[in-house]
Amino acid sequence: MFAAYRPLFPHIRPWRHKIILGALCAILYGLASGAGLPLLSQTVLPIIFQSDKDPTQSSAILANFSSFLRNSFGSDLQRLTFICCLFIPLIFLVRAVSGYLGSILLFEAGTRTIESFRNELFRKILKVPMEFFGKRPSGDILARLTSDSQLLQQSLIKTLADMILQPFVLISAFGILVFQATQKEGVFFALVGGLSIPLLVVPIRKLGKKLRKKGRQMQNKLGELTGMASEVIQNPLEVRAYQLENRFDKVFSELAEHWRELEVKVARYGRFVSPMVEVVAATGFTVALYLGAQKGMSLEDFLFLATALFMCYEPVKKLGSLHGVFEQSKAAIERVNEVLDYIDTQPDLAEEELKLIPDGIRGEIEFEEVRFRYEGVAEEEEVLRGVSLQISAGDTVALVGASGGGKTTFANLLPRFYDVTSGTIRIDGVDVRSYRKKDLRAHIALVPQMPVLFRGTIRENILMGRPSASEAEVEEAAKQANAHDFILRQSDGYETMVAERGGSLSGGQRQRVAIARAFLRDAPILILDEATSALDSESEAKVAEAVSRLAKGRTTLYITHRASTAEKADRIFRFEKGKVSEEKS
Repeated sequence: MFAAYRPLFPHIRPWRHKIILGALCAILYGLASGAGLPLLSQTVLPIIFQSDKDPTQSSAILANFSSFLRNSFGSDLQRLTFICCLFIPLIFLVRAVSGYLGSILLFEAGTRTIESFRNELFRKILKVPMEFFGKRPSGDILARLTSDSQLLQQSLIKTLADMILQPFVLISAFGILVFQATQKEGVFFALVGGLSIPLLVVPIRKLGKKLRKKGRQMQNKLGELTGMASEVIQNPLEVRAYQLENRFDKVFSELAEHWRELEVKVARYGRFVSPMVEVVAATGFTVALYLGAQKGMSLEDFLFLATALFMCYEPVKKLGSLHGVFEQSKAAIERVNEVLDYIDTQPDLAEEELKLIPDGIRGEIEFEEVRFRYEGVAEEEEVLRGVSLQISAGDTVALVGASGGGKTTFANLLPRFYDVTSGTIRIDGVDVRSYRKKDLRAHIALVPQMPVLFRGTIRENILMGRPSASEAEVEEAAKQANAHDFILRQSDGYETMVAERGGSLSGGQRQRVAIARAFLRDAPILILDEATSALDSESEAKVAEAVSRLAKGRTTLYITHRASTAEKADRIFRFEKGKVSEEKS
């Protein structure tokens, strides 16, 4: 039943002391409610309202309680009535304090647990192989990280306290009811009304299964909705250029409508439990009342029976509702577990077992019989087919060829964004798979065709190349990249906030900030992916000058379609259908 929640267990452990304290408070609340309130009706109320009678003639519990009061406080009826009245707020004070403390402690433990769990999930997504993102829409991944985790948090917080508290209310109320039934025949026969409680288990379980199924469908549909919205928001230019507003409006409305229908079904199933329990409870109570009356049950016993049965049915109603919430949250955690299972099953060596890459590497690159195909792709669809070549340290190499020929894939294998299907890639004679990915990538700078600038200032974006760099080093890198002058013209200079994905800067400006980032990294190996292809002539000239300066003294792989750019390279490799031939040496 709790197997799906196993990934949460390590995150619960640090907060176990709060859970234990919260559980003890919940147990106290359960005892004060389930046993305290029925006993209150059987002991305190008869003394208050029948103070002119001899309470020792009523019941063993009442007689013992009355004897205790008389021995402790004397026989004065007015004093006894006052003392008995004090027991009422005392019981409710115990319930209030224990219920509050239990709820707060378990609430904090629940939020801390989900926070830790969500952080671990995000941490793993940051390290997941690139194939993972090719198989799943980014919006669906985002939905699993946010909405699924949020639903799980809400469910855990909502259920954790009651999952501990309500069973003790039920056990203590039913226990005191059974005990009293052994003392009096009328109460024993009235106990038959309590037999309706087990009858509720079957329909509650069936509703729970439907809730899990519909809950999973609802979360899947929300993932689709988030994914579609994410695509539209991230690509506003294309949507408007091709007049896709009406199309996406229709698609979004259809997805939202389907999601709403599923949400309504989940609400119907979830909210059916409470009225169902109330109807069954009323029927059971009527049976209990009738049987008890037939056996001469007194008003005193009736008050006790009514309170005890109510305290039995109330937790059943709440636990039934919680079962629905539990099943719905189970659907959410199953979706999250699909991500965790994929990540955890990846055949990747532990980073701490790998070598540290030396700081003084030369940048000599060797590909030996390298083959590569993307995960799930047939063997005949290999992107690279037995590629063997050597690149000397400090050489500038142009990678040319038609789109889909394997140029970008070739470059992406070097920093191990993907690992080869077979063959070996070496840097300075050492297999790149023997190095830690983090250390390997620290020695490689990348300037993509469409560089992404992250939320933050221009300075912070440049510093991503080397976070420990000084202010002077940042500005020197910007000067080398021909970016310093345009940065100073911004409203706040280097402290100017960058819009999402760098939308507040032109393409040439984003490219030069990316080049400044690469300058700051000062890596011996450089990968340039069509760094000037999408720029106007003025921006291209500035970027080309910066790129030429950046490539000096580094082993550079330049992916390009431009013949003028390729001719400047020391060597040219042409890619065609996964094969590589050298055109210039």
